Amino acid sequence: MKVLGIVGSARPNGNTEIMMEEALRAAAEAGAETELFSVRDKNIAGCDGCHACMQTHVCKIKDDMVPLYEKMKAADAILFGSPVYFHGVTAQAKAVMDRCFCFLFGHELRGKVGGSLLVLRRVGSSQSRAQINSWFLSQGMHPLRGAVGYGAKQGEVREGVGGGIGTTALGEAADLGRDAVALVKNLS
Repeated sequence: MKVLGIVGSARPNGNTEIMMEEALRAAAEAGAETELFSVRDKNIAGCDGCHACMQTHVCKIKDDMVPLYEKMKAADAILFGSPVYFHGVTAQAKAVMDRCFCFLFGHELRGKVGGSLLVLRRVGSSQSRAQINSWFLSQGMHPLRGAVGYGAKQGEVREGVGGGIGTTALGEAADLGRDAVALVKNLS
């Protein structure tokens, strides 16, 4: 079983990456093979709306999405993390989501487990979670409840609260990793 964590933050060693590493650690402890893919320092263009993939089922843009496509196809679960910027995911995270339009025609992500992981300072978690979960659902994936962590400064999620009552950011991240593995096993 493979769990892929995609970090949609341009910040090195930022809160989103810290939480994703915790989610993947917990998934590995539950028996999964894990991998982290960060958009940082990657060249991922936005979708240009050419619709060529409607015929070929492959995106014509050749950039750093090409290896990510293969990692996503090989994964049983995809954890998708982003900081919240202006009540939504980052531009880098949105580019990844948009470029997966090509998967709609071959149904490459159908049946996989998806989990959102969000980091924010104050507001926007509901809108951002809905954005990611809508993407999962459009791909035919099984979305989990996800994880939320609060922290503005780098590293604050290590001590920060989670989105649920009485939770911590890292606790929610670990639960997400374990939940992903459990749902993949239940669906198998």
